[in-house]
Amino acid sequence: MYGYALVAVVALLAAMALGPLQSYTAAADRVDALVKKRDILREEVDRLEQRRERLHDLEEIELMARTDFGLVRPGEVPFVVVTPETDLDRVHPDAEGRAAPDEGPWYRRLGRWLGARLRANPR
Repeated sequence: MYGYALVAVVALLAAMALGPLQSYTAAADRVDALVKKRDILREEVDRLEQRRERLHDLEEIELMARTDFGLVRPGEVPFVVVTPETDLDRVHPDAEGRAAPDEGPWYRRLGRWLGARLRANPR
């Protein structure tokens, strides 16, 4: 009889210990997440402080004005270089709007060529 009571008391104590244990593990996980976030924020603060120091340099400000905003000094002639699109299906689509047949890796071009030949000569 005392054996059942002892088992019941141990089970009750174990059940009572689960709540605080879960709270402790949840708090430990939150602390770990906050430490990681703090480290990321410290790195960002360092990066921003370095940028602030660079912005005190007049040459850096001039470079940013030229590259980011396209500004030039009085008397300079600005040039804008425009590169053509490299997407061939926008430049040379075939009649059905698909990509040009000479586009893509060699194995895809070979597959398209073989497919066209097999459709043209079914046996």
